[in-house]
Amino acid sequence: MNTRVIQTLPGIISAGLIIALVLSAIIALISQANELNPLQIWQDPYLRHVSGFSFYQALLSTLLSIIPAIPTAYALSRRQFPGRSLLLRLFAMTLVLPVLVAVFGLLTIYGRSGLLAEWLNANGQSLPFSIYGLNGILLAHVFFNYPPRNPPAPAKPRGDPVRAASACNAFGGSRAGANFALSLGRGFASSCLMLLA
Repeated sequence: MNTRVIQTLPGIISAGLIIALVLSAIIALISQANELNPLQIWQDPYLRHVSGFSFYQALLSTLLSIIPAIPTAYALSRRQFPGRSLLLRLFAMTLVLPVLVAVFGLLTIYGRSGLLAEWLNANGQSLPFSIYGLNGILLAHVFFNYPPRNPPAPAKPRGDPVRAASACNAFGGSRAGANFALSLGRGFASSCLMLLA
């Protein structure tokens, strides 16, 4: 058997199992529906509002996680600075922190009677936003989604920076531009999958 086929076989099997799992869940959901009329969803104002809000919130959560995550991941993979290991440990904490603990922590800081609200009230100001609603959803999603975009042990880039720089030079670009394009492409592609989650 070809060595390339042997190397890709585990990935193909894994992808097939994931697709089968997703399709079986969708088929089970559709089979339980009394009547299936997708146009009815868009005719009902409540369902249209809920669907629109879900997509809007997912888009905002993704953007608010991706935009700062790309330069942060770039800096963490290229630079050594004081506090870097502590920052990586804090990022890894969100992977094991129970959701309930995180929610209580966010409410303790940003809630109506949280630390930030009390500090602002002591200075004669009020909290400029409410954590209940879209602001709270975005805050929680960014708290959980931003750190995993920056892995604790950054992997070696798969692309060849020398060949990328040569290709970039051929089209009039610089080596820094090639490195930025490689980093941006990888970070954006992996982070956009959060929109589907």
